[in-house]
Amino acid sequence: MDTAAHPTPHRTVKLNDAGALIAAIPSLMGFHPVDSLVVLAIKSSGLIGLTTRSDLGPPPLHAALVGRLVRPMQQVEAVAAVPVVVCAEAKPEHKDLALRTVAALEGVGLSIVHALWTPSTAGGVPWHCFLHEDCAGEVPEQSATELAAVMTYAGAVTYGSRDDLVRMLEPVDTQRMIRLSGLLDAAIRCDETPASEHLATMSAAVTAGALPTTDEELVRLAMALADYRVRDACLAFVLDRQLSAVAEKLWLELTRCLPPPERAEAAVLLAVSRYVHGDGAMANVALEHAQVALPVHNLAGMLRGALDYGLPRDQIRQVLADAAADARIEIEEETKMPG
Repeated sequence: MDTAAHPTPHRTVKLNDAGALIAAIPSLMGFHPVDSLVVLAIKSSGLIGLTTRSDLGPPPLHAALVGRLVRPMQQVEAVAAVPVVVCAEAKPEHKDLALRTVAALEGVGLSIVHALWTPSTAGGVPWHCFLHEDCAGEVPEQSATELAAVMTYAGAVTYGSRDDLVRMLEPVDTQRMIRLSGLLDAAIRCDETPASEHLATMSAAVTAGALPTTDEELVRLAMALADYRVRDACLAFVLDRQLSAVAEKLWLELTRCLPPPERAEAAVLLAVSRYVHGDGAMANVALEHAQVALPVHNLAGMLRGALDYGLPRDQIRQVLADAAADARIEIEEETKMPG
């Protein structure tokens, strides 16, 4: 399930009707969803507190799909919700799914403003409401909406599809990745570098703001992140307003260049960074890459739970800050131990 929190806390944009809500989905999610159930959670303030997206799936899986929606809505203290089925054709099974979603959300006290169907989130397509026969209209052009203008000004990018996000993290050079795998295997076998030096390597790379270009640099950074204490200490960069954007570019580059399982550490840092900055779609994609590279990964597992349950970002920030502080203390204590 992809989730996106309120992306622009510095500006409020009014969405006047159901068509405007549908047109807002790509800006909120970061991409145009296809064959998806999207649910927009609305808080008592009238703001959209969370946007979730799940693949439609076959009818036997609909009960499980709907069941996963309830907890995130409660976590953001939503008071209302708008389910939207995005699919080329409005089939009877999609209406059943929408009504099942309505029943589940009403069952936990949410009011349902609309339950919508649209073939896509592109402008000019029709939409209608499953709850009211006379409730229908046309989705406005996204590029003409105020929300799209605000998001563009803020530097946000809307991708054509989720697959475009996936491709962003794919390896840039498979042959180089294979070569790096061999170099890492050899280096790790004889590595006796203390965690403090590994952390200094990562800190220097982030503060320098320059991406690694040589195999040697990539191996050195990969070995540093392979120490879970160093990786956890790097969570502090995610929370640093001055360094988070620079650090995120480094995590992205390492995710694209490093082989498994080492790329998992960079991918999970990228996922954490995107999640706390409100980009749930990229966070999910990065997390998927991390879990493929290293299926059993404690931090990835924790983040998966946070994404699935829609934990508030403030709560996640505190967890990250505590983990980073604990890791630094552990590294400092190690340096004090007699050699």
